[in-house]
Parts: sequence; structure tokens; C-alpha cells
Amino acid sequence: MATQEYEDTPIEPDQDDGTPDIEADADPAPRSPHAVQRVTWAELFFDLVFVFAVTQVAHAVSVGDGWADLGRSLLLFVPFWWTWVGCTIVFNGLVVSATKRHVLLLAVAGAAFVMSIAVPDAYGDRGLLFGAAYCAARILLGYAMHVRGAFRARLNPYTVGLAAGPAWLLAGLAPEGARQWIWLALAVLELSVPIVLGHRLDYMRFDASHLPERFGLFVIIALGETLVGIGQGGTHEALDGVEGTALFVAFLLSCGLWWTYFQYGASATEHALRTARIPAVLVRSTFSYGHLAFVIGIILAAAGMSQAVADPKAHLEGLHAMLLGSGVSLYIATFCYTRIVMFGGASYTRVVGALLAIVVTVFSPGLPALTPLILLAALVIALNAFELYWVDSGRPLLVINIGQGAAGR
Repeated sequence: MATQEYEDTPIEPDQDDGTPDIEADADPAPRSPHAVQRVTWAELFFDLVFVFAVTQVAHAVSVGDGWADLGRSLLLFVPFWWTWVGCTIVFNGLVVSATKRHVLLLAVAGAAFVMSIAVPDAYGDRGLLFGAAYCAARILLGYAMHVRGAFRARLNPYTVGLAAGPAWLLAGLAPEGARQWIWLALAVLELSVPIVLGHRLDYMRFDASHLPERFGLFVIIALGETLVGIGQGGTHEALDGVEGTALFVAFLLSCGLWWTYFQYGASATEHALRTARIPAVLVRSTFSYGHLAFVIGIILAAAGMSQAVADPKAHLEGLHAMLLGSGVSLYIATFCYTRIVMFGGASYTRVVGALLAIVVTVFSPGLPALTPLILLAALVIALNAFELYWVDSGRPLLVINIGQGAAGR
């Protein structure tokens, strides 16, 4: 299969053919029908900022003191997510001027970096800084989307998002108590607009290799936070048998979460995007919303693993006892949602896995932190082992059929 090069080298002035630096949806040049757009070095550097962002949000979740703090922490992740998704869609399937692409990516990365720095005190003295940085990111993405031609319909998710940026900025000036509610209303607006107005962007086309690769890389970013969390938790105390066991089991769970996505899920999303009649439907549902749920599930699991490894003998209570199980259950359940959207049916094994993870979550409060960690690791490993055996034996998939799905069955 040929690889379409999107080189990270500038285009010299005498090579300019008069075409826009960021093309519209039509192919700017003939390409092999088997060409594949690969992730560039610039995009990988851009992702490093979001490694920091996920770490900041996961830490806020871990140190929070109740459901309200959890909600406020996850609320701050919404602007990061739409910033990253916006950049991913801007550069998907396009041959662009390397210089302008790099400048735009680095500018948006700088805004996201400032947002990350502001996370610990976003509801305090750094609220204006957080809102201003997000506003800047939205303006930059609005410019890129305009050049791409995403504003054919004046009212669409990108025009609403462009207007939401200044609103986040102004909310940063509001009193601390009111700020969280204004930001919540804005986050709900941004999350709901693609559902209501997304059909206005159904004409957009996407590279079916690049987009799944980019979203898979963000899953890797989030999974990296689980390793950071358990690694930091394991350095607080001298390791004895229990602490060493907790570290080993937490690492196994992280590996299991990786396997759950990348053994079959990643290839399924690429296949679905290639065969979908209207790819934009999958970009909205499976990628934008589905992967948001994947990442939130991993963030919750990472916070729970960090606490379990830091003190595996502790009897956690309330929210802290439920972070790990709720994260794992949300992560597994999201596969059911994405498969229904893509192919019209959910896997029996993952439905059962998600339900069993909920059971572990319900019984976690009051137990030593190591106990639910072991149960959930065993559950995820057993789920993956059974699916591997079932598929390798050539048996028909165990699927709860609900409808046709965007990509058929």
C-alpha cells in the first residue's frame, strides 16, 4: 500500500502553484487510490501538550473531595478535547503548506499549554487565563476551518464553537461561584451542538487512515496517564509484598485496557470510516463523542489506580473508592456504544464486561483498595482472552443486533 507523504518541510516560494495553503475538501493533487496519510512529526509534538493536559485533569480528579469536584475537573477537559478534535479534523485528508501548518499547530499548542497551566486554579485566580487561552485556540481553529470551507452553512458546530470561545473568556471574569455554572452551560452547549447541527457538515470527507490513527494516539496519551499514576503512586513508600503486588496488578490492568482497544477496536473504526455512506456521522458519534467517553473512562481509572497503588491496604470510601471501577466500566461500555453506531450491534462479551465492572464498583467502598484492583484486572484480562480465543477459533461474533449502523454489518 502506497504512503502519501505529508512532509514536515517548508514549500519554497518558487514552488508555489497558486493554490490555497489549506485546501477545501476536493483533493488538491492526484493521489494513489491506496495512498495513506500518516501522522506527522508536528502533530506528534502537538500531542505532547495534551499529555500535560490529561495529567493535569487526572490529578485534579484524584485530589478532588467529592462528586462536585469530580464534575468541575472533568468539565475542564471539554475545552481541551474540542481543541484537539478541531485540529485533528482541520489537517485530516489535506496537503497543506508545511510552514503555515506548523505555525498554526504550534500556536494552538501554545494556547492549550497555557490552559493546562491554568487547570489547578481555573476556578480561582486563573479562570481568566484559562478562558482567554481557549478563546485564542477557538479563533485559530475558526480561521483554519474557514479556509478549509467548513462554513458553507453559516450556522454549524464550528461557527457556534467560534462564538463559544469569547464566552469562556468572559466567564473567567465572573465570580468563582458563578463561573463554574457558566462554564458548565457552555460545555453542554458545545457538546450538544454537533448533535443538533452536525448534519450541516455531512459533505465533509476524511482520510480513513489518518483519522483513526490520530484518535488512537489520544487513547495512548490517556493510557500513558495510567502508567504515570501507578508509577508515581509506587514511589511514595518502600515496596513490600502488598505494594509490589498492587504495582504489578495495576500494570496488568493498563495493558488490558490497551489490548481492549487496539486488538480489534482500532481496526474496526478504520473499516467503518472507509465503508460508511456518510463518514461525517461516524466522525461525530464514534470519534468525537465515543472517544471522549473512552478518554474520560481512562482518566477516572488512572486516578483510581494511582490511589490504589499509593495505599493498597487502605479502605477507600465514597467517590475515591468508585473511581477505578467507574472508569473501567465506562471504558468497556463505550465499545458497545461505538459498535452499535458503526455496525448496528453490541458485543455480548463487552456488555457483560461492563455490567460486571459496575458490580465491582458498587461493592468497592469499604474494601481494601487492592481488592477491586485485582478484580477489575482479572475481568479485563479474561474479557480479552475470551475474545481472542473466540475470534481465533473462527466462531461467529456474539453480537446483540439492534440496527444497521452507519457502516452496515
